[in-house]
Amino acid sequence: MNGTLIPDHREAVLAELNASIDSFFLEGGSVQTLPGSQYVPHRPRRELEPVRAPAEPPVSKRVAKRLEHLAAIRALAQTMTYAQAMAHTGLSQSALVRAAAAGKFKFQPDPNWGKGNQGKKLSDPAEDRAKAEQIVAYRNVGMTRADVVRELQISFKQLSRLLRDFDISFPTTAEKRATRQA
Repeated sequence: MNGTLIPDHREAVLAELNASIDSFFLEGGSVQTLPGSQYVPHRPRRELEPVRAPAEPPVSKRVAKRLEHLAAIRALAQTMTYAQAMAHTGLSQSALVRAAAAGKFKFQPDPNWGKGNQGKKLSDPAEDRAKAEQIVAYRNVGMTRADVVRELQISFKQLSRLLRDFDISFPTTAEKRATRQA
């Protein structure tokens, strides 16, 4: 078994096919070339009626009034800020913002926007001087910052501003301990 050769089946089939092809040509057979398939375009589409754009429905009275209102607000927006338009029309700012979004236009920017109270003195100098004198008196008595805020009924921010403006200092905890031990 190990030494015997096994005939190759594939070679036998191939030899038989070659023999049949040779006999076909010896008997007078010939090869024919048949036409292949070709591209045939689709028939052109036939429209029964020409396509027309749909007619726009007439504008209702409500929509016409709204468009007129938007046109008036757009005219104001070219020269006014929101605040000026609010005073002129009596509409709220949210109504003007919605109108600007719907009409795709913008109001003029406010020239004072973002400036806040910059550079403005919001307090009375005479009042501040009187409070500063009270703060110094309370500090000399031994009151803390929190006690001064409660007594004068002011905020910590206002106390800090007064201390900074009038160059007043409260003793630190370490300074208080040093004076008690001495």
